[in-house]
Amino acid sequence: MRVRVVGLAAAVGAALGLVQAPTILPPEATAAGYVGATRCADCHTAMAAKWRSGRHSRMLQPASTASVVADFSSRRLELRRRRYAVRAEGGVFFITEGDLEGGVRERRVDFTLGSRRVQHYLTTLDDGRIVVLGPSWDVGRQRWFHNMDIVDPEETRETRVQVWNANCVGCHVSQEQKRYEPASRRYRTEWMDFGTSCEVCHGPGRDHSESQGSSPERAMVRPERLGAERSTMVCAQCHSLRDVNAPGFRAGDDYYDHFMPILEYAQKVDKDPAYWSDGRPRRFSNDALGFWQSRCFLEGSATCVTCHLDPHVPDVDRNPQLAPANNGLCLGCHEAIGARLAAHTHHRVNGPGGSCVECHMPRTVFSIKARIRDHSLSVPAPENTTRFGIPNACNACHEDKTAAWAVKALQAWGPPGPGGQRAVRRAETFTAARKGDPAAEAALLAIMARADEPPLVRANAAGYLRRFAGPRVQAVLVAALKAEHPLVKAVAALTLAEKPSAPGPALALALADGHRIVRMAAAFALMNAGITRLPGADGQRLEAAKRDYIARAGLLTDDAETQLNLGKFYFLDRRYEAAAGAFEQARALKPDVAGGFYYLALARVGQGRVEEARTLLARLPASDPFADAGRRLRRKLEASR
Repeated sequence: MRVRVVGLAAAVGAALGLVQAPTILPPEATAAGYVGATRCADCHTAMAAKWRSGRHSRMLQPASTASVVADFSSRRLELRRRRYAVRAEGGVFFITEGDLEGGVRERRVDFTLGSRRVQHYLTTLDDGRIVVLGPSWDVGRQRWFHNMDIVDPEETRETRVQVWNANCVGCHVSQEQKRYEPASRRYRTEWMDFGTSCEVCHGPGRDHSESQGSSPERAMVRPERLGAERSTMVCAQCHSLRDVNAPGFRAGDDYYDHFMPILEYAQKVDKDPAYWSDGRPRRFSNDALGFWQSRCFLEGSATCVTCHLDPHVPDVDRNPQLAPANNGLCLGCHEAIGARLAAHTHHRVNGPGGSCVECHMPRTVFSIKARIRDHSLSVPAPENTTRFGIPNACNACHEDKTAAWAVKALQAWGPPGPGGQRAVRRAETFTAARKGDPAAEAALLAIMARADEPPLVRANAAGYLRRFAGPRVQAVLVAALKAEHPLVKAVAALTLAEKPSAPGPALALALADGHRIVRMAAAFALMNAGITRLPGADGQRLEAAKRDYIARAGLLTDDAETQLNLGKFYFLDRRYEAAAGAFEQARALKPDVAGGFYYLALARVGQGRVEEARTLLARLPASDPFADAGRRLRRKLEASR
């Protein structure tokens, strides 16, 4: 089965620059008014050529002699104690592997992913899964490596297959439709354009195209003309760690109607965490959640395109205004600092220490085989290095010195400013909260009360409060349901969902919020508290939010944990048939999913199919985390015979 995008010959020709590939739009894209990059290029020829020269157009490409950068001359490879072979023939590329289906097999490379630092090679399996093959190419070092070196740097013996169209498809192509079919367990993935194309950033183009740009009311979205919040949301649709709550985001829309950011409190305990313990991003492709913490955004209304002047050419090395030695962008706003740069930096004006970005955007974010700049535009805080292992800007240059030396050096310059104090306060508080230190409760409450803390930081504090049960916690969380920022409200509602007593009236009011993520979080909290029905208009809003939650789960019918949680949601709503279906889907995807037997047994009881419930409970493995609960339920069922 092949992905329905463009004909292979046309795709290869387009990659070679010989012809313009025709765009075949998924029906959803057509209905939403999208036309595809080819149609845009009909009029905007020069801009389209510029876009094709940049990385946004090259995230995913058809594999061809023009797009493949690795050495595919016939050779054998051994990577992570596994053997592979690579070769090319007639402009087609092949990798022989034994990871995917239990036997050694040669796979045709259908697509390339990336081109700047590394390039991955993807093939399409018979069930429609588009998977990342083991061997990847390090562009900078010009050598092969295993893609698990990025995903699993500890080199466990586990073979993990990355299914691109299960997890990654949304930002590497435009207007994708995953199309997983649970009944056949197949993917029929479609998309409109390779890469991040015109309408991702400018919105659907059909009306504009039909009016030939003559109608102002049919104008395309121009991110630089939006306010700071909506402008940065255009970039954040890809450049943020987030959960998709609703599809269909268009440039100019409210991010919080479609996406729920995953913050530091919610990250998995992992050897390669997404965040530093002060809440700043540690892993790549999360620039927006860093930038939204910056004073440049919060107080200066800076946007992504304030610095990245031409997103059609996002390649940093092709933008001279972004060179570390060029302070022009920063000093265009910070004129007073520019007038006394040596006094401000305590370094030579023309040296690395006089560079704004070297001090305020150090390379502390881990990318693929590289480090990239932190977009929170923070101030150096070497104290956080000595206490919490968070790297700092000073030692990025002064590699021969210790962090303790940097602490003393900054102390000699004078007392820390508010930025440094915030950095240390966050790291102290969130580190203690993650450990469950009782002293962290007061510190979290203090952060939530501070107007100088960004909404993302206050939301992170609200998320950590689920670990604490002091007398002030509930009141602060209830008050946060009326906060100005939607993320603070949504996280407060999700935290209240884990408390023993939910504030029903306050959560019911939140169902009328203007942001989808708040309404969904409020509904989830009410359901968790056993409040599944409400009277009047509140009831109508609750039912609408339930539908949003169910629709979100419909985006992930190939994810066992999501289907298990959907089943629990249905069960709480006393919709036992639907609950059983979701639990069965979870077990079909992952037979050993934790709680699969137990929750399906509960649903069977709700359906009145008690004998089936007994059979399921009898098969519950002793190793299952719900084994004890299952035994208790089984005894109750036996007693009721």
